[in-house]
Amino acid sequence: MGSRQVRLFLGLSLLVIAGSAQATPTTYYFNSGSAHITATAGASLIVSETISLDGAWVTFDSALPEVIGFSITAPQSDPIAMLTPYGGFDTFVVESATVTPGTSYSNFSIAPTGPNTWGFLVGPVDVAGVYSASHTSGTPPPVSNIPVPFTGMSFLNGSINTDTLTFELLGVTLAELNGAALGETDDLIVKADITWSGAIPEPGTGILLGSGLIGLAIRRRSAARRI
Repeated sequence: MGSRQVRLFLGLSLLVIAGSAQATPTTYYFNSGSAHITATAGASLIVSETISLDGAWVTFDSALPEVIGFSITAPQSDPIAMLTPYGGFDTFVVESATVTPGTSYSNFSIAPTGPNTWGFLVGPVDVAGVYSASHTSGTPPPVSNIPVPFTGMSFLNGSINTDTLTFELLGVTLAELNGAALGETDDLIVKADITWSGAIPEPGTGILLGSGLIGLAIRRRSAARRI
């Protein structure tokens, strides 16, 4: 096969591979992110704080389009001060938290909102977490390793941009604490707005990079033969 035919073959192969990569699900890995947590009890704002996240991944197919799967994790947070004491406590720590697709997970709506950007509503999701709480006065005694008591149906409303590689989730319900069990009139509702950026897409990028290196090697070999 001549060098011209080799280049034509490689060009067609790359077009086919690129088309396949765009038409198949791509998993985006995020190294870090942040979550703005709010907690309300009735009309009172109890918590408004931003914490760091360990990372996340999301599998997205722009051809369908569909958010196929995801996993969100948070490390142990620094102590978070409550704007208003609740249940006898004024400080708490998020020891761990994860958000993953739940039973009967589905894409309820997803549509383009701009260039390479889609807005979506998906769910339900499973929320698992552990927290600790205390009061600066030392009364009542602090509590630790308390599972997040969330049994409701939580959904993800957000967007993904495959050009700028950003992933955002709005109003994710993380916990619902029974106020009566804590001596409070109103239940505590904990929600989060979550943002990631700078994801690493796989495997499409790896396939294209590998194909490019193969093409470069063949081109060099052809050049060497002509010397």
